[in-house]
Amino acid sequence: MNVLRRSILLGLALALAGCVAGPNVRGKPVPTAFFVFFEKDSEEPNADAKAVFDEAAAYLTQYDNTAVRVVGHISPDEKATDLDQRRASRVAEELASRGAQPARMQLLGMGHNESVSSDPAVGDPAADRRVELLFSTM
Repeated sequence: MNVLRRSILLGLALALAGCVAGPNVRGKPVPTAFFVFFEKDSEEPNADAKAVFDEAAAYLTQYDNTAVRVVGHISPDEKATDLDQRRASRVAEELASRGAQPARMQLLGMGHNESVSSDPAVGDPAADRRVELLFSTM
């Protein structure tokens, strides 16, 4: 992935996440979001996802009063209508394999209804090929 593309995706992630501020759990801030990205028409996460899975699962296992919404998205140029849900399931499987409780995960598929690539500042459909991990306290 070239530097410009990484910069765009990082900017998108920061803009969508609102960065890492949220309510406190035992004196530590709850992360608001993590992002996992995918190649076109794939439900396999990209190579950068391992660190996201490790950190998100560690947070869920350490703080038992947190939950996560696992929200899958597809880009407008992807045709498989259930790919968003398969991506969300794949991410949930990775979290569970690292000790996170599936009962604290809510899986959703949004299709391309929340596309960000139509924004001229982003413009890259790769930004839509994502799963968002949205944390909250229970």
